[in-house]
Amino acid sequence: MTMTGKRRTRSSHAAAADKSPKVNTAAKKTPKSASKRRKKKQQHEDNETSSFAIITTSESKQTKGEAASTKPSSNHDEIVSYITKFVSATKSSSSSEKESTDFPSVISYLILFLQKDTTTTAAVNGKDEQQASLAAMYITKEDVATLLLPWCVGRLMRLAAASSSNDDNSTDDVDALDGLAWAALSSSLDIVAAATTSLSTTTAAAAAEESSTLQVSTSNETLLSSCFPQSTLNRLVPYAGRIAFSSSHHQPPSSSNNETYNIQTSASTTFVHLVQRYKSSFDVVCKTLLSDVDSLLSNNQTDTTTRPPHQVAVVQATLKKIHKLMENANPKRLFTIVCSMDVLPRLGRLSMVLTSLDDEKLIQNILWDGLFHPVHHMDGFRTMSEMKIVPKVEVVAAEAATVEKDGEKKAKKDEDKKGGNKTCFQAGLFHSVKTLLSSVTASVEDGSGKDVIATAKLLPGIVHGFFERVREHATQSKNGGSTTEADAKLQFRFWCHLILPVLEALFSRKHQNGNNDDDVDNALMDAVSQTLGLVLQYDAYLPSYNDPDEEHLTYLQSVADGLVRCVDGSNNNTKTDNDNYALVTSLCNLILLNHRLLHGKLSTVTYYTCACLPQKNQEPNKLLFTIVKTYRELRAIGDFLTATREAFTKTAASQESADTMNNILLCNNVVDSLALAYQSCPSGQLQEMWNFFDGWIVDSISTTPELSFAVQMFIIFVKSIRSDKQNSLGLRGLCEFSMNSSIAKLLDSSDIESSIHMRLGFDLCGWLVELHSRSCFWVDNVSVDGESSFLLTTSKDDKSRLNVLSYLHNKAETAAASEGFSLWKKSFLGAYWQSGGVGTEVDIGVHTSLRGSLQRLALHRIHQLHSMIYYCNLEESDEQDSKDSQSTVLTREAKMLVDFSFYIACSEAIGAAGSETEEGDLALSSASLWIPIAQSLPIWSHYSEHFHSELFLIWFYTSISSANSSRNCSHTSRREYATSIALTRDASFYDNDKIMTPLMHVGVKFATHKSNDDVEASSKALSFISSAPVEFIESSDSTNILAEILDLDIHTTATLRQSQNDQLVKQVLCSTRSILARVLSVAMLPSGFDTSLFAKMTHHLLSSSSDDIGCDMIYLSASSDAINECLSLCIDYYEKDDTLLQDFFSQLSNLMGDGPSSEISSSKAFLLRGVIRKVNTLNRHHSLAKRSATKSKSVYDVCTEKVLTIYERTWRGLFSKISKVNSSACVELLLASELLSFHANCAVKNAEAKENAAELFENLANIQDSSPEADMITACNYFLSVMAAAPDYLFECVAQGKVFEQILCAMSSSSSFQTATPLLDAAFCSLIRQTDVDGLNTATTFLIKGEGKRQSSVFLVKTFHLIISSIKSQEQQKYIAGHCEHFLLISMDLLREKSCNVHQTQHNVILFSRMVTTLLAKKELLVLSGREIGMICSEMTPLFHIDRVNARDVECDISVFNSCSSVVSALIAHYSKQLYGCPSPLFGLLLSLLSHLLHTNARKGLSEKALEYSKLCELLIPHKDIFKKHVVGLILCYIKALSEGMSPITKKKLMPSVYALLDVCSDFETRQINAMIDVPSKTLFAPVFKSYQKFYQYHGQA
Repeated sequence: MTMTGKRRTRSSHAAAADKSPKVNTAAKKTPKSASKRRKKKQQHEDNETSSFAIITTSESKQTKGEAASTKPSSNHDEIVSYITKFVSATKSSSSSEKESTDFPSVISYLILFLQKDTTTTAAVNGKDEQQASLAAMYITKEDVATLLLPWCVGRLMRLAAASSSNDDNSTDDVDALDGLAWAALSSSLDIVAAATTSLSTTTAAAAAEESSTLQVSTSNETLLSSCFPQSTLNRLVPYAGRIAFSSSHHQPPSSSNNETYNIQTSASTTFVHLVQRYKSSFDVVCKTLLSDVDSLLSNNQTDTTTRPPHQVAVVQATLKKIHKLMENANPKRLFTIVCSMDVLPRLGRLSMVLTSLDDEKLIQNILWDGLFHPVHHMDGFRTMSEMKIVPKVEVVAAEAATVEKDGEKKAKKDEDKKGGNKTCFQAGLFHSVKTLLSSVTASVEDGSGKDVIATAKLLPGIVHGFFERVREHATQSKNGGSTTEADAKLQFRFWCHLILPVLEALFSRKHQNGNNDDDVDNALMDAVSQTLGLVLQYDAYLPSYNDPDEEHLTYLQSVADGLVRCVDGSNNNTKTDNDNYALVTSLCNLILLNHRLLHGKLSTVTYYTCACLPQKNQEPNKLLFTIVKTYRELRAIGDFLTATREAFTKTAASQESADTMNNILLCNNVVDSLALAYQSCPSGQLQEMWNFFDGWIVDSISTTPELSFAVQMFIIFVKSIRSDKQNSLGLRGLCEFSMNSSIAKLLDSSDIESSIHMRLGFDLCGWLVELHSRSCFWVDNVSVDGESSFLLTTSKDDKSRLNVLSYLHNKAETAAASEGFSLWKKSFLGAYWQSGGVGTEVDIGVHTSLRGSLQRLALHRIHQLHSMIYYCNLEESDEQDSKDSQSTVLTREAKMLVDFSFYIACSEAIGAAGSETEEGDLALSSASLWIPIAQSLPIWSHYSEHFHSELFLIWFYTSISSANSSRNCSHTSRREYATSIALTRDASFYDNDKIMTPLMHVGVKFATHKSNDDVEASSKALSFISSAPVEFIESSDSTNILAEILDLDIHTTATLRQSQNDQLVKQVLCSTRSILARVLSVAMLPSGFDTSLFAKMTHHLLSSSSDDIGCDMIYLSASSDAINECLSLCIDYYEKDDTLLQDFFSQLSNLMGDGPSSEISSSKAFLLRGVIRKVNTLNRHHSLAKRSATKSKSVYDVCTEKVLTIYERTWRGLFSKISKVNSSACVELLLASELLSFHANCAVKNAEAKENAAELFENLANIQDSSPEADMITACNYFLSVMAAAPDYLFECVAQGKVFEQILCAMSSSSSFQTATPLLDAAFCSLIRQTDVDGLNTATTFLIKGEGKRQSSVFLVKTFHLIISSIKSQEQQKYIAGHCEHFLLISMDLLREKSCNVHQTQHNVILFSRMVTTLLAKKELLVLSGREIGMICSEMTPLFHIDRVNARDVECDISVFNSCSSVVSALIAHYSKQLYGCPSPLFGLLLSLLSHLLHTNARKGLSEKALEYSKLCELLIPHKDIFKKHVVGLILCYIKALSEGMSPITKKKLMPSVYALLDVCSDFETRQINAMIDVPSKTLFAPVFKSYQKFYQYHGQA
C-alpha cells in the first residue's frame, strides 16, 4: 500500500491544481531562483500581524471541519485547496489582499498536516466512488514536506543574510511568517530526513521488494542536497543556533512566551538535522561550529542550573558531529586540536550543560579517542621525558609582583627547556592545562575563571581515560589483565603532571586574602578530589611500590600539606555542604593511599572532620571512620586518641570545641570501630592508653567541656576492653589506680548534689566497677570482702576520696525507708492499670542530674554482687545459718539496689520522651532511665520480684508499641524502641523464667487497656505475643489469662462491626485469634478445665467467624486455627465429657442454612473446610478412636455422622457454585475436596458420593480451561491430589484412563506456565504405584502422542522421571523398560535448547541430571552401551563453552556444574567397566569442567565447584590402572593455567583435585608430565608436587 501511494503521489499534484503545476519541479527550482523572482519583500507579508499561535487556531478549525465532514472526499478537497493556494502564492510575485491574509493560515494548515500522528489520505478522483476505490491517489507527508522545504529555506536564508549585520538575536519582534518558516522547516526535515535515513538502513532484500520506495527516498536525498549545499549550511546552521539560544525566554512555554519558545524549539530541531549534513573537516568544525555554540552558551547565561531542552539538543548535536568527524581525522592533528587552549575549555563548558549518562559518555569518548588512542597516542606518553621525573608543587606567592617575576622565570625556563630538549606532541596536553590554569587571580567576572572552571571539569575524565587505556593495554598483554608496577608508575606520573597546575593554582589562591572566587576554588578542589579517587581506584600508587628517592611520596605529601592548609582556611570560614564535600573526600583518599601523609596533621584533620559531621552528606563520617579503621588496623589507635586531645589544645577549650568533638560520639560506626580497636589492641598497649585517659581527665579537671569528652572516651575504652586470664590482674590494678586518681578528682566537690563532676565521676565509677567484676572472674582465690568491695570504699590511708559504696547505700536506704517508696511499691501498678495504661512520675528525692549516674552505678554494683554471691555460695557450708551468712547479706543488698534502680526509673513517666540534656553537655548516661535496666536484665532478674518483672514488661510493651517511624518521635523514644527490639532478637531473653512467666498476662492486659484509645499500640503488643518464640507457661491463673484474651476478642469484634474498614482493629483481632490457637491447648489442662469458658469461647468463635466482617484471608486463617484447636480439645476430652464435641458440631451447623441444600458464603466455606481438614488429618493419624465413658460411640462415629450431615446439606450448593466456573469458587472447591476425601477414607461407602465425585471430576477440565487464575488452578490441583491419595476409591468413581489423562493435562498446563506442581506430582506418583500395566500404557501413550505437539520436552522428561521413580512391580518395570531409551534421547534434547532463558536452562539441566542418574542407577530398566555413555558426556560438554557460561548467573552456573558432576559420579559408580572402552568423552567432559574452574573466581562459586570436582577426581583413583594415561591431559591443563597466572584462592581450592589426579598417575605418567612441560612450568609445579608427596593421603578404597 505504501509503494502504491508513493508512486501515485506525483500525479496527485497535477490533479490538485487547476493550472496543473508540477509541484516537485517548482520546489526544486525555488532555492535557485528565489532571489531573482523576489527582489523585495512582498508588501502583504509586511502587513500581516497574525502571530505564530495561529497554528493552534488552525488546528481547532480543522478539527471542527473534519468533524462536520462525513465524506472521504472532504479531506481531499481541503488539502488540495490549501496546496493550490500555497503554490499560487509562492509562484506569483503579487497577490490580492485576501490571498496575502490567507497565506499564514495555509502554512499553518500544512504544518499541522505534517505534525499529525497519522497521514491524512484523500482520493483524488472523488466524482466516482468506485473509480476512487480502484485508483486512489494519496497525498503523503513527504509530498507536503517536499513542497514546503524550498520556500522555508529561501525565506530563512534571507533572514540569515539580514541578521548577519545585526548582533541582536532576540525573538521579541518576530514576524509571523518567520516563525511559520522555522516550524515548517523543522517539520519538513523530520519527515524527509526520516525517509532518507530509512533508505540507508534498508536491507538488500527489502530494497528489491520496495524499489519504488527507494526511488522516492533517493529523490528526497536529491532534494536535500539541492536545498542544502555547504554554502547554505554555512549560513543557516549558525543562524539556527542563534535563534535556539535567543535571549528572550529560557523557560517552558506559557501564555506569554509560547510563540518564542516554539520558534526556539523549531530552530533547535532544524539545527540538529542540518548539523548531520554539515560536511567539513574536524578542525574547521572545532573553529567554527564549536566556537559558535560556546559563544551562544556564554552569552546566554541562565539563573537555573539546567538548560532548556532545545538548547541541550543543540549542544548534543554539535558534540555528536565532532565525535563522528574524529574517525577520519589525522591522529596527531586530532590530538593537537582537542588539547588546544581553545577547544579544551569549550568542551568543558559544553559538558556542564549535559546531565544524562549518555551525554557524559559522549564527552568521555571525545576526550579518550582524541587524546588517548591506543595505537597513535599512548606510546608517545610512555616515551615522554616528562614521565621520567616527578614534578614539585610550587605555591605561587601572594604578592602580584612576585607572581609576575616567578611567571617570567618560569616562562624563560620553559623556553630554555623547549629549545634544549626535543619533546613529543603529547606534551601539548600538559602545556595547555598549565597555561589555562596559570591565572592565580582568575574569576568568573573577568572571563578567565570560566576557562579555569571548564578545564578543571574535564581533568577527571582525562585522567580516567589515561588510566583506563593503560589498564586495557595490560588486559591485552600476557599478564592476565593486572596492571604492573611500571604501568602504575606511568599512571601516577601522568596524574602528577596533569594535576600540578591545579594544585598550584588552588594553593596559591588559598594564600590570598581577597579576590577569591568560590566557583573557581570549588572547581579546582573537585578536580583534585576526583582525580585522587582515580589514583586510589586504579592503584596508581601503593606504599609497597618501589620508590627509591620517595619522589611519589614527596609529591603526595606536598598535596596533603596544601590541603591541610586549605583546612585551616576553612575552619575560619563558613562553608556549605558542597564546599566541604570535595575537601573531605580528598583527605579521605589521601589517608587511604598512605596514612603517613596526614599523620602529622591528624589533629587538624580530625577537628575539621568533626566540624563537618552535622552536614547532610556522609563524606565526613566516612573520613572519620576511615581514620579510626586505618589506625586500628595499624595497631596504633593511640595516635588517633592523641590527635583528639591535641584538637582541644590547638583550639580554645570552649563549649564550641567540645560540641564539635562530641560529634564523634554521635557516629555509631566510629564508636563501634573504636570499640573493636580496644578489643583487639595488644595487651602491652592497654596500660599506656589507660594512663593516657586517666591523665587527660586529671589535667582537664578545670575545663568542664573537655573533661566531659575525655570521660566519655574513657568510658568507651573501659566498656570495650576484653578481660582474660592474662590481663585480669593488671586490669584490676588499673581500676584501683583510677579510683585513686581520676575518680578522686571528679568526686572531690563541695556541691555534691549538683556538680557535673560528680555525675561524670559516678558514670565512670560504674563502668570501672563493671570491668573490675569481669576481671575478678579470672582471678583465683578472690576474697569477697577484701577484694571486691574495696574498689568502692575509701582506704584507711586516704580519707580525701569519697566513699562511693557508702554514698550509694545511704541513697538507696534513704529512698527505701521513705513513705514515698512504700506507697510506690504498693500502689504504682494498680494506679497504672486503673488509669488506662498511663504512667505517672514519682518523686524519689534524688537530684535530677545524678539519677542516671546512680542508677547505672547501682546496676553495676548488682553485677559485682552477683559474682560475690556466687563465690560465697561456694565457700559456705550447708550447716551454716542462712540468715546470718554473707551470701544472704549480699543478696539483701542486691535486692535493695534493684528496688532503688526501678525507683529511679519510675521518676519519669513510662513512655515519656525522656529528659533532654543541657545545651553543650552530651549526657553520659542514657537519657532514658529504662535502657540501662533493659541492658542489665540477665543480672538483676535474679534478685527481682514479680513487681519488678511486671513493671519492666509494662515498659517493654510501651516501647515496642511506640510509633518509632514518626518524625515527631523523640530521640529517647527511638532508642528505647531499638533496645526493646534488640531484646526480642536475643535468645536469652526468652530463657528468663521470671520475665516469661508474666509475659502473656501483662501483654494481654496492656493490649486490653490500650484497645480503646490506642489501637495501634494494642495491635503491636498482640502481634509480638502471637509471633514470639515462646511457649505459654501454665500457671494458676491460666484460665484467667484465657478469659482476658477472650474478652478482648469479643470487645474487638464488636468494635470491628462498628468500623469495618479499620485495619488496625482487624490486626488486633487476628492477633487474639492466633494467641488463642497457641495457648488454648496449654491453658485448658485437666486440672483447670473450665467448661463454661470453653463453651463461651466456642460459641463466640463460630458465631463471630460466621459473619462476613473483615473476611480477609489472614483473619479467616487465624479464626480457622482457633476453631480447629477447639475441635482438638473436644476430641481430647471426649472420654471425660462427650457433650463438648456434640455441642461443637451443633454450633458448627449454624454456619449452614436451614435448608437441605442451602448455599453458604465463601468465608463460611473456608471455616468448614478447616474443620473437615482437621478431621481428615486426625483420621489419617488414627486419633479418632477414643470412646466415651457413658456412650458406646467413638469420636470417629460422631465425626462421621456430622461430616456426612454437612455433606448432605452443603453439596448441592457447593456443586452449583463450582459448576458456574466462577473464579471465586476456589474455597468451595477446596471444601468439596475435603468432603470427598473423607468419603474416600470412610468405612461407610456412599454411592451418591461416588457419583458426585465422578461428576465433579468431569467438570474439572472445564474449570481448568476457563479459570486461569492461580488460586483456582491450585484448588483443582489440590482436588486431584486429595483424591489420588485414595486411588482405589478414585478408580471406582472414574475410569482409570480418564484419571491419568486429566492429571497429565493439568501437569502439562502447569509446565507451560513454568510453575512447580508438587501436589500434582504427588498425586501422579500415588496413582502410578497403585496402577497396573494398563494404567502405565495410558500414561506413556499420552506422553508419546503429545511429543512434538503441545507437550514440551520438559514436561515429557519430568513425567517419565516420576514414572520410573514410582514403579515397584516387575510387570511395571518390564513395560517401562521398552520406553526408557526413547525418553533418554528426549532428555538429551533439553541440553540443546539455547533459546531459553537462564532459569529455564538451569531447570533443564537439573531435570536432565535427575533423569539420567535415575536411569543409571536402575539397570533393570535400561543398560547403557558405550555409545550412549559417550553421547551423554558429549551433550554436557558444550554447556561449559564460554558464550553459554557468560549467559548464566552465579546461582545457575553452580547448579549446572553440580548437576553435571552428579551425572559423572553416577557414570563412574554404575558404568565403570563401560567407561574403560570409551574414556575420551568422559575426560573431555572432565577437561571442560576443569577449564571452567580455572576461569571461575571466588564470587562465582569457586568453593562449591572445586569441592564437587575433587569428589570426581577421587572417584578415578580406584580405576587408576585404566585412567592413568588420560589424567595427564588434566594435569597439563592445570600446569598451563599455573604458568599463565593463577590466583592464590583458585590454587588453594583446586589443590585436593590435583592431589587426587597425581595419585592416579604412576611413575611413568609422572615422568611423561615432567618431559612435556618447560622449565618455568617445572618451577611453578614443583612445590605442588612436593606438597602432594608430603601431605596427601587417600582415604577411600583403591
